[in-house]
Amino acid sequence: MARMRATALARRVALAVEDAGFASDAAAALRARQLEVEVVPLERALPGGAASAAAGPVAFAPEAPPDPDRAAHLAPLCERAASDARPVIVLDAFPPAPAHSAWQRAASWALLRAHGAIICPDPDVWLETIALIAAYGVPDGPRAAIVAPDGSWLGAAAHALSREAERHGNRFPDTASSASRVEATDVVLVDRSALSPSTPERVGNAVVVPVLARAELIGGDARVPLVGLRASLAAVTAAGGFARRLRVGVGPAEVPEIDDPAPDQERFQRQIDKLDTRAGDHEAKVLLAAYGISVTRQAVATTPSAATRLAKKAGYPVEIKPWGPDQLSERDGCPVMRDLRTAADVRRAMVTVARTAGLPEGAPVIVRETPPRGREVSAHITRMGSLGWTVIVDIPGEPEPFAAPAPLGPAEAAALVAQVRASRADDPEPDREALGDTLIRAAALAVEHSDTIEALHLHRVIVTARGQDEQTVVADAQAVLAPRAPVP
Repeated sequence: MARMRATALARRVALAVEDAGFASDAAAALRARQLEVEVVPLERALPGGAASAAAGPVAFAPEAPPDPDRAAHLAPLCERAASDARPVIVLDAFPPAPAHSAWQRAASWALLRAHGAIICPDPDVWLETIALIAAYGVPDGPRAAIVAPDGSWLGAAAHALSREAERHGNRFPDTASSASRVEATDVVLVDRSALSPSTPERVGNAVVVPVLARAELIGGDARVPLVGLRASLAAVTAAGGFARRLRVGVGPAEVPEIDDPAPDQERFQRQIDKLDTRAGDHEAKVLLAAYGISVTRQAVATTPSAATRLAKKAGYPVEIKPWGPDQLSERDGCPVMRDLRTAADVRRAMVTVARTAGLPEGAPVIVRETPPRGREVSAHITRMGSLGWTVIVDIPGEPEPFAAPAPLGPAEAAALVAQVRASRADDPEPDREALGDTLIRAAALAVEHSDTIEALHLHRVIVTARGQDEQTVVADAQAVLAPRAPVP
């Protein structure tokens, strides 16, 4: 990856801000740091545009979130800009999307991110990310260290943020009083008051960047300063994450090689051949299991005696739900009888779920083991028009879904599962690695069989705690199948 040095040529920003007043404010804030700013329409700043020869990042603040068609148009241009190490830094500071359009918005942003755009949800972080990359180039990674003299503003800010991080169970960057004590890192944030002519521009591979408490303290600095420790650290994370993305490659991922276990394509095809246009929970789980995805152990019972045999085999307590391709998902109201501990419980539950689902008495049911306890999420792999195959992850408690283009590479999967946190501060960490493997396999299943699969819905994925014996499993699933050509 080519690193942009802090030269006069590199201290440029192409500012594409669609609101004139906002553009004026942003330009003034950047020019105050001795950065050369050219305010231009986005298409002129991107590769091939009249202003694209200018070095430095492209700062983009749209008036509205990009819709799918615009995101699909911008994605290859963002990829070309990223390959030149002058990324498009996009401000995403909008109210939450309405429920009916939340998936499309998340998928549109995800497509741009996968093609090398840096998405910043906070205006201060957006501004500091622009300044960092324009003045110092793209850092090697997101690791930050803080050099702050005792009693300084930066030291106090670092201690405050460190306590905040500890309360949330997060690790805070190392803080030192001397740059010589900084371990291997990518960016060293230094209190400007501690800078001297002898302060090196780099410590090892890390660039040394001064930080100020407030924007009004900016003067004729020889080195471009960042403002505010919180925003500066977030800018390092954003710029360093972009560097890591460049190393693994931007743009659409290839379908990964999946092994241990490898997909059982024969089992998958046998199940597909039995289905029509929809696969209910049980049949969808057969497809998932063929790709090595852990699902709840279950079977279909057509009589009360068969249901009790299956319950005994699964091990009490068990759960029962109606069987059929047109049943609702559990999140949408499919009746499930839980904590069934005796054969009598199972017989009564079989009648109850049939009546609740509007089915005749004696209708087939699914008898399954009780799923493990854990953090529940839902994941959906679906085609989204001009955005193509997309993975959407809904996490209870989060205001909006998270998304990534499919198929999933390890970097995209890691970014998605990083959003899954323990429900309470004292809960063990969820097994994100297992969830990432589930998402990678499910996305590969859908993309590899796009001639037969229209959408794959993992309505309940139960993410167990890291290190415990019980596996992360899919507890409720459905698949929508492509129409089949008529047999001549």
